[in-house]
Amino acid sequence: MTDSPAGRDHVLLFAGTNSSGRPVHELVPAVLVDHNVYEITGTPALVLGCAAADRIRVSADGHFEVVARGGNIALMIFPRTRFTESNATALRASFAALGGTTEMAPDGRFVIVTVPANAGFPVIEGVATLWADANDADWYYGNVYDEDGRPLNWWPDS
Repeated sequence: MTDSPAGRDHVLLFAGTNSSGRPVHELVPAVLVDHNVYEITGTPALVLGCAAADRIRVSADGHFEVVARGGNIALMIFPRTRFTESNATALRASFAALGGTTEMAPDGRFVIVTVPANAGFPVIEGVATLWADANDADWYYGNVYDEDGRPLNWWPDS
């Protein structure tokens, strides 16, 4: 774990490998809650398998296992052209109505959405698809499927 200049705690998580086979990591906001166990306080942009409020056990190389789900779905939204604050306003409002949050990269290349799973998959998918279709963007879940595309089935029935 590291401590940022602003005093916020973070953990370095393994996100995959690049084209030359080197590991890629993401610095994710988190709070240490037990030995090597962190509560994620912000949904990652690159790391798949977790979202804000999840508790994860992290190894020295950044690999992790989820020890407790926080109940949030992670969505990654990528436009074919860069987002602007104005075209993200409707997306932010739609997910806020579901109890979710949106975070746009400073350069507008992507948006991360954290939304409670109890909002229901049909509603979440409807909002994401409607906005993506209207704004020439693609989206995917960050913590719903495993690396082989199988549902993780951690969410409550909704």
